[in-house]
Amino acid sequence: MHMRTMEKTVGRERLLMTVSQIAPPPMSKEIMNQSDEKVIIWIKQVDDWTHKVLSSPVTGTMDREAMQEMRRHLTQVYSPDMAQKLIDGFYRHDYRAGTYQANSTKAMLNLRSDYRTYELKREQPAPGQYRLMLSGRTTQDYSVTGMQHESAYQVQGIGL
Repeated sequence: MHMRTMEKTVGRERLLMTVSQIAPPPMSKEIMNQSDEKVIIWIKQVDDWTHKVLSSPVTGTMDREAMQEMRRHLTQVYSPDMAQKLIDGFYRHDYRAGTYQANSTKAMLNLRSDYRTYELKREQPAPGQYRLMLSGRTTQDYSVTGMQHESAYQVQGIGL
């Protein structure tokens, strides 16, 4: 039984083969100076990339080294705390087996929908780091659907 578990577990090399095919969105500081509409489009690109990275282990299970690689990959885009928060929301750690398993029932971010109105707030808690708070609202069949999203991103200046 232990052998079967090991076969399903994705290791660092296999994870690297997958995530290296997923190019991160542009992370230049200039993005933060764009209009709200352009920043929202960019956030959706980041969300799509994040979903691909987090769901890259095809079996949904990976070992500790693969998880460290995933964390490193996510910190190309997110602050370390935000990367950990995404991992904690998507995976559960099986301490006994030393593996991480995807929570298949847990949806990623709810940015897949189109909301009629958005409000975007921007903060810069540290150099090269931005926190974006996005809320959206849409009315459909007499009901109002709302969405709240907050992320902290690492951005680089040109030429650094």
